[in-house]
Amino acid sequence: MLAIALCLLQNQILAQKKVYSLREVLQKTVEQYPSLSSKKYDIEQQQLRKELVKKEQLPDVNFQAQQSYGSYQGVSGAFFPLAGIYNTSGNNKGVNGQSSSVSNAYTSAVLQWDFLQFGRIKSKLQVADAAIKVSTSALSQEELRLQSIAAEQYFNVLQSTAFLLTAKADVQRLKELFELSKAQADAGLRPGADTLLIKSNYYQIRGQVNQQQALFETAMLQLSSLLGEDTSSFSIDTSVYNANNIAFELPLDDSLGNHPYLQYLKANIQYANASLAAVKRLPYPSVGLLAGAGLRGSGINNVGEANNGFAEPWKNNTAGYLVGVGVTWKLSWLYQNKTRQRIAEKEIQAANANYEDANLQVKTSYAAAISRWKQQRERVMDAHTALNASKQACELYVTRYESGLINLIELLQLQKTLQDAENNYVTATAAYWNELINQSESTGSLSMLLSQINP
Repeated sequence: MLAIALCLLQNQILAQKKVYSLREVLQKTVEQYPSLSSKKYDIEQQQLRKELVKKEQLPDVNFQAQQSYGSYQGVSGAFFPLAGIYNTSGNNKGVNGQSSSVSNAYTSAVLQWDFLQFGRIKSKLQVADAAIKVSTSALSQEELRLQSIAAEQYFNVLQSTAFLLTAKADVQRLKELFELSKAQADAGLRPGADTLLIKSNYYQIRGQVNQQQALFETAMLQLSSLLGEDTSSFSIDTSVYNANNIAFELPLDDSLGNHPYLQYLKANIQYANASLAAVKRLPYPSVGLLAGAGLRGSGINNVGEANNGFAEPWKNNTAGYLVGVGVTWKLSWLYQNKTRQRIAEKEIQAANANYEDANLQVKTSYAAAISRWKQQRERVMDAHTALNASKQACELYVTRYESGLINLIELLQLQKTLQDAENNYVTATAAYWNELINQSESTGSLSMLLSQINP
């Protein structure tokens, strides 16, 4: 009863496992892998930069206030307000009986609105839009990279599962042959050496099972890191890994220009062009509205009496305002901008060259993947035919061995041929799917791979 209860519990646990198809693996990887979050944050950062550019159209408002205490005697004359030089005003002789130092106060608010910038804000917004497109293309490129890795890991698990099942099948055949040989040896129909020879082969194959089990667990761990789940909580659909899913029609895709990497390089070209347009606008002047209001006070009142009280400047004050239109023109940029434009033009040339190089590589990779896929398709079909023939032959020769028509060495050689045929079929099938992954990756989308898998 305890054994039955444990068996039922195990079956219940297995029944709760999520069985992932390839499409679900790709979707789950894109949803949770951390590197995609980094790319999404880059997009959000560029969008905020665009909002910051929009805010440059708003006026700048500055406010300042100060309270100081110092002497007012001095004849400093006219000067440029350089760093380290301060200004005092008043007679160079103090007033008898009065303080020689007073408090001063000053507050002001200045508004500057550059309402005419000759297209600089518009060009900056175009640069910001191009930067957003670059970040978006980088996200699509990262999604393709992760999906390709997930597809490879998915078929690595399938390949490891197939090798593991093959090794277990070999063990089972040798076990049955060992029991048959032992029964015949006990009956005096076979020499005892046959039993020892089969036993040796049996334990060698069991060692291969352990090795394949380790490879299978490693492949599952690598896939689980992409899914963000523990290996005990999911399994994958293994029905796609057989000859019934081998496609005879060649999948063609002429939309190589939509490859995420090429789109990323196109976005870089657009960004370089937008940057050049923005550089050309830099030498233009800015026309703005200027407005200011200020209040200034001193410890010296209107009759010339000096008082060093802290609140005196706020009693003896005067206010004023100023409104006007100003032009700001950095004349030095007129000759510096030529160099800036040449730098931006070189960036455009480099971006175009990178695109042409990548476009050629994508086309070459796609053509090579198609060529290899054709050969692997024929290879896997031949391997499947050879496997079926080896199985039938092995079944016939086991019967002949039971009848004493062949010896054990001949039978073991035939079983070795069957093992080789099984391993060759698994290897050929893995190569077929890998070439289809490469072909899909060359087109920039794994939809081609998914279309070749029967539901």
